[in-house]
Amino acid sequence: MKLLVTGGAGFVGTHVVHAARSLGHEVVVVDRLVRGPAGPWPPDVPLIAEDVRHPQRVAPHVGRADVVLHLAADASVPHGERAPLAMAEDNLAGTAGALELAEAVHARQFRFASSAAVYGDPGPHLPLSEAAPLAPLSFYGWSKWAGEAWCRHFAESRGMELVIFRPANIYGPGQDSSGEGGVVARFAERLAAGAPLVREGSGEQVRDYIHVRDVAAALLHRLGDPVPPPGSSEAWVFNVGTGVGVTVNALGEALAAVARRPVVWEPAPPRPGDIFASVFDTARLHAWGFRPAVPLPEGLRETWQSFAAR
Repeated sequence: MKLLVTGGAGFVGTHVVHAARSLGHEVVVVDRLVRGPAGPWPPDVPLIAEDVRHPQRVAPHVGRADVVLHLAADASVPHGERAPLAMAEDNLAGTAGALELAEAVHARQFRFASSAAVYGDPGPHLPLSEAAPLAPLSFYGWSKWAGEAWCRHFAESRGMELVIFRPANIYGPGQDSSGEGGVVARFAERLAAGAPLVREGSGEQVRDYIHVRDVAAALLHRLGDPVPPPGSSEAWVFNVGTGVGVTVNALGEALAAVARRPVVWEPAPPRPGDIFASVFDTARLHAWGFRPAVPLPEGLRETWQSFAAR
């Protein structure tokens, strides 16, 4: 099967590319290469240095593809709050471009990486199922909410299969500290430098942390399976998480224990647009046949080792 991955040179994308190649899929990547590939690049994977918002320029380099997996996005909540127009251009216009690209390369199926940010802050109503109300608190969350809606209408009007994934807070080797789920990377950077851990707000914010290898595996799960016809897509929205909530305070303590460094906290105000608590109900994901395989202690050890080796 031929897979086209947008944003495939980024943190999650690089893991997806390696996982897809290990499964025997042919892979083509389109990426603006703002930062360059997030890791060693497989020599047999074409990397098209282009903006997905220009599908007419990308499509001739791709030919045909069976599935398009759309990962390209600006995932920085603070950047979105500072520059909402830029985020809309990257995330919503980027999604519209990726959908037109999927049509141009005759893809049967479109897989969209959305975000936990579409739910906003559910208060005490946890864990979150896919049927929970969508009420984003940030421009990033709204851009993903709008992207989902755009995908639904495009898929239904074009007869294209659609699968939407809402990953929880992703962490793991290769991550930088700027993205939506970058607190693990920020803590690892600070511990490696012998600096205090910056705690935004009380530190009692709760998140569902999932390792990037598990996310890559979920995005590729049952890749060849057909999806029900347009109009019945609700069952094809999946929360991708562990179902386990961890506070920022507990996360910092656990990572410091792995690093064998003392914990020193530096207080900071809460980030605008940040959700206080988010934990997923993963029953639908499990019913689809997927369960995460990397426990948090193992994932933190692996992540710390990657930072310590820099």
